[in-house]
Amino acid sequence: MPWLWPSILAAEFALRLLLVVHVVMRRRPVPVTMSWILLLVSVPLAGTILYALVGENRLGSRRAARHAALTTHIEERAVGLWRQRHADWTADDRAASHLAALATRVGGMPPLRGNALELIASTAEFLTRLAADIDAATQHCHLLYYIWTDDPDADRVAQALCRAARRGVTCRVLVDGVGSRDFLSGPSARAMADAGVKIVEALPVRTWRLLLARVDLRNHRKIAVIDGRLAYTGSHNLCSARYPDTWLRTGGEWVDSTVRVTGPAVQALQTIFLRDWFLDSEEEPGDLEAYFAVPTPPPGDGCVVHVVPSGPGPQPEAIHHALLTMLYSAGEEIIMTTPYFVPDEATKTALIVAAQRGVAVTLVLPERSDMLLVGTAARSHYEDLLLAGIRIRHYTAGLLHSKTITVDRRIGLITSVNFDMRSFFLNFECSLFIYDDDFASHLRFLQTGYMSEQTSRELHLDEWKGRPLHQRFLQNVAQLAGPLL
Repeated sequence: MPWLWPSILAAEFALRLLLVVHVVMRRRPVPVTMSWILLLVSVPLAGTILYALVGENRLGSRRAARHAALTTHIEERAVGLWRQRHADWTADDRAASHLAALATRVGGMPPLRGNALELIASTAEFLTRLAADIDAATQHCHLLYYIWTDDPDADRVAQALCRAARRGVTCRVLVDGVGSRDFLSGPSARAMADAGVKIVEALPVRTWRLLLARVDLRNHRKIAVIDGRLAYTGSHNLCSARYPDTWLRTGGEWVDSTVRVTGPAVQALQTIFLRDWFLDSEEEPGDLEAYFAVPTPPPGDGCVVHVVPSGPGPQPEAIHHALLTMLYSAGEEIIMTTPYFVPDEATKTALIVAAQRGVAVTLVLPERSDMLLVGTAARSHYEDLLLAGIRIRHYTAGLLHSKTITVDRRIGLITSVNFDMRSFFLNFECSLFIYDDDFASHLRFLQTGYMSEQTSRELHLDEWKGRPLHQRFLQNVAQLAGPLL
């Protein structure tokens, strides 16, 4: 049949043209649209298959409908309680009020006053404190983490959950199906299940779902809630800080930060956990009152904390819009730390415009990235940023994984969000905007530790311009994939 292969090729070419038309009609950001068109036109068959797998932010119609229903049910109940208890807050500062208004609109929850925060920068301290709080639990322990590994450090938390479950505490563990794939079939998970801990896989990957839902939409959140009275969130996963030698990097330690929260903001983090748990566990929400305990008042007035969830769904640009508003609100200083920096044009422009209007902007990024393509793409932006007067420091004392921003020593952000397109638009994330001078200054002190001469080195424009031509070429090629990373 001499006509068979020409017919197949013609059909594949026609399909690619239809997909190009579809991409144009989706009216997504121009760089994303152009990247997909370039891929579809230049890479026959493979480009078509890749678009079918990851080209659309599909949660699946059933999951999307249940997600929307759970969000409405749980958030409405929680917001009603906060208003009854007078925990919601109205900003009296113009910059904070604009950010709070937008974050409330896109995130669904208001800023809450009366919180006490502890900043934890050590992985050992984080795991020790979390295990101790689980050991003190009397009602429930809720943990949601992207990565949980079977190592001795993380096992302290697993053993604490086993002890809690055996004494009658309800323990629920939700871990991402990709980030914690090995954990789900490992000895820690089996021991926890035997003790009565409920373990559920978030966003499970199933071969038969490849064309029904996008498989690389991941739950990247890091949340622990104990008895509805205290919580943890930030960038720590449940794993050892130590990472091994690979061909990409020498061994060292992940450098993270987490906040331990008491006060009404715990209930906002509880809301996120419950929504995700009921979505993936298929357990039906019962009486939610037990999960929203009356918080213990902190000494003094406490901090104002705004919990902002984000991810694919009704408000896919929630964190992106909130971050842009935060950057444009700066009048004096922006310090940002992030492990992965592949900004879209709007974010890059916000940083450059801030520097050009006199704001002191500093980016602290890891010297070596564990993701070669992402690290190379990040460097393609350096020259534009340095030309604008933005300081860039490379952290050399480990793999910086802490995701923080401080603005004018007034507003602090600690988050699970990386500064890349995946975190902005694809992953389920959790961010804490803290409207408090004292905490922002405390967080800034942590950032300046990352910026010290002993732990980082500053890049200079002349030095960067002198890098080899082959590096420039590879960085610019990697930048073309930026909108898809």
